Amino acid sequence: MLREYQKECIDACLKRIDEGVKRQAVSLPVGSGKTVVFSNLIKRIKPPTSIATKTLVLAHREELLEQAANQIRKASPDLIVEIDQGKRVANPAADVIVASVPTLGRANSSRIERFDPKRFKCIIIDEAHHAAAMTYRRIIDYFITLKGNQDLVVWGCSATLRRHDGLSLNHVFDEIVYQKSFFEMISEQWLCPMKVVTIKTQVSLDKVRSYMGDFSVSSLSETVNELDRNKAIISAYHDIAQGRKSVLVFGVDVKHVNALKDLFVSYGVNAEAVLGTTPPAERQRILDDFRARRVPVLVNCGILTEGTDIPNIDCVFMSRPTRSLVMFQQMIGRGVRRFDGKKDCLIVDFVDMFSNKTSVVTVPSLLGLDPHMTLDG
Repeated sequence: MLREYQKECIDACLKRIDEGVKRQAVSLPVGSGKTVVFSNLIKRIKPPTSIATKTLVLAHREELLEQAANQIRKASPDLIVEIDQGKRVANPAADVIVASVPTLGRANSSRIERFDPKRFKCIIIDEAHHAAAMTYRRIIDYFITLKGNQDLVVWGCSATLRRHDGLSLNHVFDEIVYQKSFFEMISEQWLCPMKVVTIKTQVSLDKVRSYMGDFSVSSLSETVNELDRNKAIISAYHDIAQGRKSVLVFGVDVKHVNALKDLFVSYGVNAEAVLGTTPPAERQRILDDFRARRVPVLVNCGILTEGTDIPNIDCVFMSRPTRSLVMFQQMIGRGVRRFDGKKDCLIVDFVDMFSNKTSVVTVPSLLGLDPHMTLDG
């Protein structure tokens, strides 16, 4: 059963396709069911020719590929859906190809040539704020520019269509055809309410180097991965997060994540860490334990900012400073999905010292308030 705004979104997209807008973007916040939207949109997009019936879905991480494939199969059991990633090679005859962007879009790859663009009616781009990257552009150019397939619909969805590296999405999408804000979704009770506590640290970010519109990860880690700040994070867990059953903690990099996890454990907290290098089987075990609430604290450094569906998360520790609104919203968004028995999500925002020129995103700045303001509740 689709939610009302999901129906509105699909109807708006189809209307603009009929009116000739073939490159569309949709902006829906984390937790709104973007995968549900495009899974139900696919079957309603009309083929421009008798042979152009296939759909290509692009995502950049394994979890997103699996989620998309499973949701499309659920929405359209009659369609053949296959994943094309690494050693998994999809049959070009499938109705829907859910493809890894690193696999299909790498330079000088012949992998993409297995697919005939004239047999595709649309390209769906999950987490579309990435679509300005060269890997995505190679794929889009192959299907449209190189093969002259101008009738192909290119449709993307994201919680925010801004990019912190400054690259423009204008060459990918012509129009944002539907959008709903994070706070609209909360006020309409599609997402759960937030309780916010800001904790000020004694760490200054003013000398942290910048990189592509955000902080340099190595420079940031050197600054914030220090014992007193890390101990303040553990203290906050004991002081204000007791009673929270699923606490997601964001660190800066592998060293910071491991330091935080080890410190939690040394203080008697059953904590686990998930990294980009965590083997798939071990990662799945850890996530399953976290979902089942056997592990109350999970520390990560960005692997869970996009596409991970763990609705039982009822507390998020924002212990990774960022200048990226995209990243900040993605981190908060991990905790605002509704879940049986979950009344709200506690957001604990660790705010380091910074001058206004540093442009750090905080919960107060997200709300349009003074970024240095202290919130409690």
